[in-house]
Amino acid sequence: MPRDRTDQPPRDEGVALLTVLGTMAIVTLFLLTSLGYVLGQSPVAREDQDAKAAQAAAQAGVDEYVARLTANDSYWTLGNTDTANPAFAAGRTIQGSGGKAASYRYQVLSTAAQTARDGTIRLQATGTSSPGNGTTPVSRTLTATLQPKGFLRYIYFSDVEVLDPELFYSFTYVTVAGSSYWNSGTYGNRYRYVDLGPGVRQACGAYYYAGRSTPAFTASSSTPVTVWDTTTNAATSTTLTSGTVSGFSCVEIQWASGDIVAGPLHSNDALRVGGSPLFTDPVTESSWTNPPDPARRWWSSGTPSTGTTAQPGYWPVYAAPLAMPNGNSELLKYVEPRVDDVTAAPGPGCYYTGQTRIVFQGTTMRVLSPSTTSAPSRCLDVANRNTEQTKAIPPVIYVDSTSASCTYGALGYPIAGEWLGGVTTDYSCTRGTVFVSGTVGGQVTVASKDDVVVTGDLLTADGATGTDMIGLVAGNYVWVYHPVDGSGGHSNLLSSGATPRTLHAAILSLRHSFIVQNWQYGAALSTTTTNKLTVLGSISQRYRGPVGTGNSGGPVSGYIKNYLYDQRLRNLQPPYFLKPDATPWQVVTVTDG
Repeated sequence: MPRDRTDQPPRDEGVALLTVLGTMAIVTLFLLTSLGYVLGQSPVAREDQDAKAAQAAAQAGVDEYVARLTANDSYWTLGNTDTANPAFAAGRTIQGSGGKAASYRYQVLSTAAQTARDGTIRLQATGTSSPGNGTTPVSRTLTATLQPKGFLRYIYFSDVEVLDPELFYSFTYVTVAGSSYWNSGTYGNRYRYVDLGPGVRQACGAYYYAGRSTPAFTASSSTPVTVWDTTTNAATSTTLTSGTVSGFSCVEIQWASGDIVAGPLHSNDALRVGGSPLFTDPVTESSWTNPPDPARRWWSSGTPSTGTTAQPGYWPVYAAPLAMPNGNSELLKYVEPRVDDVTAAPGPGCYYTGQTRIVFQGTTMRVLSPSTTSAPSRCLDVANRNTEQTKAIPPVIYVDSTSASCTYGALGYPIAGEWLGGVTTDYSCTRGTVFVSGTVGGQVTVASKDDVVVTGDLLTADGATGTDMIGLVAGNYVWVYHPVDGSGGHSNLLSSGATPRTLHAAILSLRHSFIVQNWQYGAALSTTTTNKLTVLGSISQRYRGPVGTGNSGGPVSGYIKNYLYDQRLRNLQPPYFLKPDATPWQVVTVTDG
C-alpha cells in the first residue's frame, strides 16, 4: 500500500537535520583535536613550571649571596673558596612538597682584585628544579652585577651639616662653670677670654637632631678649657677640666633660594632650609630619624621648591645613614712598597712620603717627591728624587707622612708673599700632602694621609664622556688652591688664568671638608656665570666646606658653585675608591645566562 505524502519529512527539515549532524561531527572533531593538543602539551606545561621553579631558585641564590655580604662586608674577598658554603659546590637545596624540590649553586666570576679596583661583583647563579617521579630536572642561570650603596651615588654627601668645627665656631660670650668669658671685647680696659679646645669640636660635630641646636659640653681631661683673666694687673691662665660650657654657637650653613642641586643628595644630618632651594633629583635624602613632622625632614623656616612641570623639585626623604671611614689606610694594600704589610705582595699603585707634587699630562705624570726614599722605578727614581720625573700614571697613588728631615717649601708651596694667617693648608713638609693638577688620560685615585690640594684645573682627557676617571681621597681636607698676600685687603696672588676652576673628579674628604683656601679673602674669583667653580663628579665630606662669600649684589670673595653629577659614577668608579663602612650591597643588573 502506497504511503501517504504526509508520512515523509518536509524537504527543509531534512536539510536542517543534515546540518545538525554535520555540526556535531565538526564539534566532535574539534574537541578530539583540542584534547589531543592538551594531552600533547602536558609535558610542555610541566617543563614551563619546572623552568619557573629553576629561575626562582637561581634568584634565591643571588639573594642568599647578597645576604652573606650584608652579614660580612668582606665576604667577597673569599672568592669561591668558602668550603663551608655548599652553594659553591654541589648546591643548596630548597625543599618542596611531595618529593619535589629545587636547588641553587653559584660562582663569583670577578676576582677579588677586580672587585677591589672596580667596586663591583659579578655573580653567576644556577637554579635547578627537581620535580621527582623520574622527570628530568630543568636548570636556569642568572648573572648578577652587585655594587654597594656608596658615596659615588650622590653629587653631594655630608655627614654633618655644619662648617668644620676644626676651623670655625662663633660666640659672643660663653659660660664656663658659672663665669662669663668673651673671645673679643673689653672688661674695663682688659680682657677675659677662653679657648674651648676640643670640646667645641665635639659639640658642633654632633648631628643637628642630636642636640647641636643648643650646643654645650662638660669640661674634662679629654675636653679641657683654658681661660685667661687679664682684668687683674697680672694676666693669669687656668685650665679647667670640670664644669658645664655653654653659650657658644656652631656655624650653620643653610640651603637658600637660588641654590640648585642637580643630582642625588644625601646627608646623615638634618638639612637646614631657608628660602626655597631646588633639589632636582627624587633621590634627595636625610637621615633625620624622628623629625617633629615626618613629612618635613629638614629644619628652619624655609621649604624646598616643588619646581615646575618641566623641572620638578623634591623634598628630602628618609634614608639610612652611610658611615664614613675614619681613614684611607685601606688603600695601602694596593700600592708598592707595602708598608702596611711588608710580607704581602705589592700592589699596582705608587707610594710616596712627605709633600709630593703631581702634574698629570695624558697617560703620564710629572712627579716630584723629595722625601720618598723607597719606591719601584716605575714610580720614582729615588736616587734623583729631588728632580721632577715623568712616569706612567698608576691606578692609585698614596702620599703618606714622614718623620725624616725635609726642606720646607721645596715644592714651591707656599709661594713668595703668601699669607698663612687665614684658613689655608698646613704646608709642613713632613705631612702627607699631595698637590695635583693636569689632565688624566686613564683612571687614577689620588689619596693622601693628610691633604689633597688642587693647584690647577684637574680634567679627564675625554671630557668625562668615556672611561677616564679621577678620584681624590683625603684623610683630612681637599683644598682648592687660593693663595692671598698679607696686605690689608689680602689680594689674590694667582692670575685669573692660573686659578683652578674645573675639576672632573669624585672627591672624598674623610675627616674634614672640600674647601677653598682663604675663601673669605681677596677679590671674587667668580664674576659671571661662566667662571664658577665647576665640579663634574661627586663631593663627599664629613662637614660642609665653604668656597666663597656673597651678598645680594653677587659674589664678594671666592667662587660661585657649579656642581654637576657625573652620571657615569652610577656604574663606573675611580680605581679602589672607598665605600662607606658596612654598607649593604645591592643588585644593579640581572641577565639570563
